[in-house]
Amino acid sequence: MATQLNLCIIYPIHITFCSRYILKRIQTCLSNTTQGLPQAEHLIALSGNAHYIKQAKTLIKALNQANINVVDYTPTSKPYSPGIARNFAVQHSKKANLLFWDIDLLGSPRLFEAIPKHIQSIKKQTNRFEMYPCLYLCQKYTRGLQCQSQQDFAKIWLDVENLKANSIEHLALATSTILCDKQHFLNIGAFDDTFIGHMGEDLELLNRLVIAYEKHEIDEEYLLDSPSKNPSLLKGFRKHFAQHSTPHLRGEKFSLHLHHSTRLFSKYKNNNNIHLLHEKMAEDLAAITNKKHTKSEYSLGKELYLNKAPTLNKNILERIKKKSLKLLRDPTQFFRDM
Repeated sequence: MATQLNLCIIYPIHITFCSRYILKRIQTCLSNTTQGLPQAEHLIALSGNAHYIKQAKTLIKALNQANINVVDYTPTSKPYSPGIARNFAVQHSKKANLLFWDIDLLGSPRLFEAIPKHIQSIKKQTNRFEMYPCLYLCQKYTRGLQCQSQQDFAKIWLDVENLKANSIEHLALATSTILCDKQHFLNIGAFDDTFIGHMGEDLELLNRLVIAYEKHEIDEEYLLDSPSKNPSLLKGFRKHFAQHSTPHLRGEKFSLHLHHSTRLFSKYKNNNNIHLLHEKMAEDLAAITNKKHTKSEYSLGKELYLNKAPTLNKNILERIKKKSLKLLRDPTQFFRDM
């Protein structure tokens, strides 16, 4: 009999008319994770339109997986807030470790192989966490996916590893795919429920995890918010976060994000969350710097200290960039803002 894995995978799933495409991929994504981590607990916080919820439950039941647990969730905020939904699901978890996952993701075989080892490391150091990079697939490639067997999944990874033309749109090195100790997650405050809608809630959690872990030194440019789909151009806290995921990318431990229109979720996005993120990060950083210095030198958005930042290892990123420019028929599809 297989040994049980002391892990709960959390899926926040909210299905409305605009996001009903989820019904077409829910079995594919859950098959991927339940096959990759069959001894884990798979916990779904399901909400949305009653008609679509009923269809989703039928599809999930058809998978015949006893380790999938669906919990009905009634959103407490409008618009839907995934961070609050994740907190709700965690309350129903029976395991000591958490992996936050989205229903648009497929995990690589090497990622699933590594997770039990990462859990053992977290057990020895409970303030440790892992955060895994994500490769975003192009619309055309997502539409043509066939994921009915292990052979189909193997072909996907082969295409991605060889950067098949028009397969990858961009990669994200700061993601919500986070593995951590459950009690540590609760001790640092879980997802902040003041983040309403999408955007910012995962980065704010990462900020607190990073501060508690203290794996990499927080430099003076940390509070600078400089996003880019080109990882080599990242600055500030996004660059700092990337230091946690780059080793996983090098080891091919990543997830794939199936394409969907971001316009579908425009009403869920809350730009106020970005301002809230900046405020929360500044407060958290001030709290730790005040313990070390009488006066903090950190300043939100300030670019004075850019040249002092530690260099992010870019060898693998540059290799991907150069190779993709040769292989893609439309180079702008990969790292669009280069």
